[in-house]
Amino acid sequence: MIPRLHRPHKIGDIPQATRDGGAIRAFARRALAGLANRQTLAPQRVVVLGLGNVQWGDAGVGVLALEQLKTNWQCPAQVELVEGGTRGRTLLPVVESTQRLIVLTALDFGLAPGALRVVTGDAAAEHLYMRRPSRPGMGFADALACAQLSGRSPREFVLIGVQPHGSDCYGASLSSTVRAQLDATVEAARGWLHRWRAAPLPRLAPSPSDMRG
Repeated sequence: MIPRLHRPHKIGDIPQATRDGGAIRAFARRALAGLANRQTLAPQRVVVLGLGNVQWGDAGVGVLALEQLKTNWQCPAQVELVEGGTRGRTLLPVVESTQRLIVLTALDFGLAPGALRVVTGDAAAEHLYMRRPSRPGMGFADALACAQLSGRSPREFVLIGVQPHGSDCYGASLSSTVRAQLDATVEAARGWLHRWRAAPLPRLAPSPSDMRG
């Protein structure tokens, strides 16, 4: 008896379920690869947060620096400028909703008055925990801690702080040493935005004809 030779399988011989399963897996792989590429290329949301109270002298430097950035520079759509003031824990939704965060504030680093310091990552969070701004309601460190516990903290965090001129009082304006650091504070923020490919463009001053209407 001559043994029967097995002929090679043709596509039509493969069970329909097997063919469909392979096609589905291939489609899923392509879809996941496309999603990963889109996530890599998509602009990451950035929040620049100004903390402080302008009614308490040097404690308002973060808010004033944010106002200067907003007035003189046009940020890309993925950048949001937020005046956090002294809202503390209520800023948690802002912290949890961004991938990159820049905080502008007055902070006691134990340095000379007016000194500017930039700290990043875990070291920045530690500085906020250990050297919280003294004004009531400045519990932003609590909001950051809650975001970290929930696993929704920013992927990158930059703290740009200015050393206040010692004791402050209600109704005071910025000290001259701290005011002199406003431009440098804004430039430090712009430098990080540029690094994250979200560099702001200078706002053009209106011409005399535009002002006349």
